[in-house]
Amino acid sequence: MLGWLLPPKCPLGTRDKAWVERRMLWLAGAFGIDRMRTAPVVLPTDEFFPDRYDADLPSARRCLDRVCGYMGIDPARIALEILPDESMPGAAGLYEIRGQSKIYVAQSQLAAPLRLIAVLSHELAHELLLKGRHLSTEVDDHEQITDLLPVFLGVGIFLANATIHTSAWSTGNMSYWSISRSGYLSSITLGYALALFAFVRGESRPRWANHLRTDAAVTLRAGLRYLRKTGDSLFRPDTVTGPRPAPTPAKVIEQLDHPSPSFRLCALWDVTGYALPPTELLPAVGQCLDDSDPDVQCEAVKTLGAFGAAAREKVPRLIQAAWCYTPAVRVAAIGSLGEIGTDPANVVPELSSMLRDKQADVVRAAADALAAYERQAGSAEPQLLAALEAAAKVTDIRTATRLVAALLAVSRDAKRRVREYFSRHDPEVYRLAVGMVEDEGG
Repeated sequence: MLGWLLPPKCPLGTRDKAWVERRMLWLAGAFGIDRMRTAPVVLPTDEFFPDRYDADLPSARRCLDRVCGYMGIDPARIALEILPDESMPGAAGLYEIRGQSKIYVAQSQLAAPLRLIAVLSHELAHELLLKGRHLSTEVDDHEQITDLLPVFLGVGIFLANATIHTSAWSTGNMSYWSISRSGYLSSITLGYALALFAFVRGESRPRWANHLRTDAAVTLRAGLRYLRKTGDSLFRPDTVTGPRPAPTPAKVIEQLDHPSPSFRLCALWDVTGYALPPTELLPAVGQCLDDSDPDVQCEAVKTLGAFGAAAREKVPRLIQAAWCYTPAVRVAAIGSLGEIGTDPANVVPELSSMLRDKQADVVRAAADALAAYERQAGSAEPQLLAALEAAAKVTDIRTATRLVAALLAVSRDAKRRVREYFSRHDPEVYRLAVGMVEDEGG
C-alpha cells in the first residue's frame, strides 16, 4: 500500500544500464544529439507506411525506401534481395558492404511487415555505422550498437516489438504454438533505451509508448520515472551537448567513488578501454573488490587482470575472491590470476584445489589459468588428471578439452601421463581421454 513512497528503481541491472547509457552517449558523439532530438518517432501506422503491402520484393523495397528516409540514408545507395531461408540459416537479414551496399532478407520475413521493418532498420544501421566509419566489426558489441542506433534515430519501436515473436497453427486435432527471439538486445533493454531517448528529448509522457509491446512499454515508463526522480544516468540533457573527452586517471578515480554503481562500472571500462596506467589506478581499482554491486566487483577483478604483473600485490585478494564471491566474480578472479601470472608458489596450489569445484565454469577457468603458468604449474598435474577423469566419466567434452589443453601446457609428457593414469579405467573413458590428448597434442 505504501509502495509509492519507495524510491523508484531502475528496470535494468547495473551492467545493462551502464552499457545502454554509455553507448547512447557514444551515438550522440558520433551523430550529434540534434539528430536524435529532432527525429520523428516512426510508428507502425499508415501515416508512416501508407504503401500497399503484398509480402513480395516490391513491397519490401517500398518499406526499405521509407525506412531509409526516416534514418537519413539515400535509398539509391542500397540494393535489396530476398533469399530463401535455407540460404541464410539463423539470420533474418544480412548486410554486405562491398561495392554498393546490399541488404539480404530471408523470405520468411516478408510474412510479417512490422518485423521486416525491424530487420531493415538493423541492417540500415550497419550502413550508417560501418560505411560511415563510425564503427568496425572488430568492436565486440557492434551488433548490439547496431540494434541501439535505430532507437537513437526514432525507429526503435519496431526493434523493441520484434524481439519476441510467436506463432500458432493446428493440424487435425493438434494445435501448436512457438516462440522465438530475434535481435541482439532484449525488449527490456530497448525499453530502457527508449526511456533515455524520451528523457533527453524532454518527453515525460510520450504518447508513442502506446505502440510498444507490454514489456517494453512497462520498462520505458519505469525507466522514465527513475530518470526523472534520480537523474542517475550518464546520458542526460547536460552530458550530450559535446564530444566526451578521454578520461584522465584523476577523473576515473573520482568516478570510482561515485554513488551510482553504473558510473563506477563505466569508470572501470574506461581504465581498460583507454589503457590507462595501472600505477596510479591500482589502489582505487582494488577498493572496488569490496563494492556493494557484484557487477562492479566483477569488472574490478577483470581490470586487475588486464593490469598484468603490475597487479601482483592484489593476488591475495584475487585468491580470496576466487573462493568467496559470486560465481561470475569467482570465474573472473581465476582468469585474472592467470593473466597476472605471478607468485606460482601460492597461486598454483589454490588453482589446483579449484579443479575439484562442483561448478564446471570454475573448473574450466582454473584449467585455463594453470595453462597460463605453463611448466611453473607442473605440480598441478595430478589434480588436472583427476579433473579430466571426472569430466570424461560424464562426457563433459567442453571441460575435458580445457583440461587437456592445461595438461599439455604444464606437463613435460602429457600423453604418457594420460595413458598411464587412464590405463586402469573403463575402456571407453580411456579411449576418450587418450584420444583427446593425442588430438590436441598433435
